[in-house]
Amino acid sequence: MAEFHLGWFLGPGITVQGWNEPGFSRGYDWSKPDIFQDGARALERACFDLLILEDTSAVPYTYKGSMDYYLRTATMTPKLDPVILTPYLAQVTDRLGLAVTMTSTFYPPWLLARSLSTMDHYSNGRIAWNIVTATSDAAAQNYGYDKQFEHDLRYDMADEYVDLVSQLWDAWDEDAVVMCEESGTFIDPTKVKTLNFEGKYYKSRGPLNVPRSPQGRPVYVAPGGSPRGRKFSGRNADVVLATSGTMADMKKYREDVRAHAASFGRNPDDLKVMFAVSPVVVDSPSEVAEMKAKLADAKKHHMEKGMAAMSFLSGIDFGSFDPDAPIGEIKTNGMQTMLQTFAKHGPQATLRQIMTHSADDGFNQMVGTPDMIASMMKEIVEEVGGDGFLIAGYIKPKYVTQICDQLVPELQRRKLTRKGYDHAHFRDNLMAF
Repeated sequence: MAEFHLGWFLGPGITVQGWNEPGFSRGYDWSKPDIFQDGARALERACFDLLILEDTSAVPYTYKGSMDYYLRTATMTPKLDPVILTPYLAQVTDRLGLAVTMTSTFYPPWLLARSLSTMDHYSNGRIAWNIVTATSDAAAQNYGYDKQFEHDLRYDMADEYVDLVSQLWDAWDEDAVVMCEESGTFIDPTKVKTLNFEGKYYKSRGPLNVPRSPQGRPVYVAPGGSPRGRKFSGRNADVVLATSGTMADMKKYREDVRAHAASFGRNPDDLKVMFAVSPVVVDSPSEVAEMKAKLADAKKHHMEKGMAAMSFLSGIDFGSFDPDAPIGEIKTNGMQTMLQTFAKHGPQATLRQIMTHSADDGFNQMVGTPDMIASMMKEIVEEVGGDGFLIAGYIKPKYVTQICDQLVPELQRRKLTRKGYDHAHFRDNLMAF
């Protein structure tokens, strides 16, 4: 069996890493980069391919129509800027890929292209762009809009956005910088071109004033749960951030995204579909049932926190719902992946049932010894054909240690994941297998 890739999806973002929860690290100042730097060092030691840094652009106010719950409980806020954190992570690592979340809906294309190209230079070719379109009205209002653009329109805009920034990154030839003292030529003018790009949504003269970076352009990472999102990922992504579920769910998802890639004339094997999972490591098989029970209790305990997060992502105030009444049909202009979860449970399901549902029917939360979890991962890749996994969770030292020093050595022993990096640049390591 071929090797698969490992990444870490820091889904909570650059925020307090698990405040008021088991494993919260009081020894770290949450407003400083140290905990993330230590986490990045550990991931590189374990030969992870990449670290994805999530982001959102608002203090939420959807749940119960107020910011109060979010602020009081540190739910989805505060969040520091991942763009600023990235150089701190690059400084303490040499091979780990760093995927920065920057929204195509609000960042000016030229500014985004310039920032990521600069970071790719400074990291020696290890930058990726996690392409999101943003979901909330709150974020849109922070950028001067009354509400968020319609869901599919955001992806139409994002397709054109990717075309523009790709051309900006390609405007400099690889050998444009000659630095010839004899002729007095620093840059060969024939190897830098203007764009005069004018699309339906964006326009830019170009070029960048940053020379071509080591990778040429960042690696493109894209989540895509909705039908339109899957099409976007198939058209553009190098890495697809996919959610886990049953074997059938994951297989169908991967086949769908790969079919979209083929429809755009791409080789489907150039897409790395990586499934987000949250493994929980225990010391012996006898502890599995007890740990699953603890996790189920934690879901019930944190139900309101989950409702608040879901409210922000969907734009629906679930604080106004009776948690024990059938939820009915839900529609949203926000995150469409959530609708699939609701549809799976059916219109008669209650909010409480959905929020506290056990994950036993899927693979998102794997509980077991390192040997057991490694076997689950191997089974998924053999059956589904995925390209790897993204560990989803907070950067909490105990959890990072469990993954990097207990689970990964077992994966390496089975020759399922890499033991070293063969290339300097992230893209080359990603495409090595």
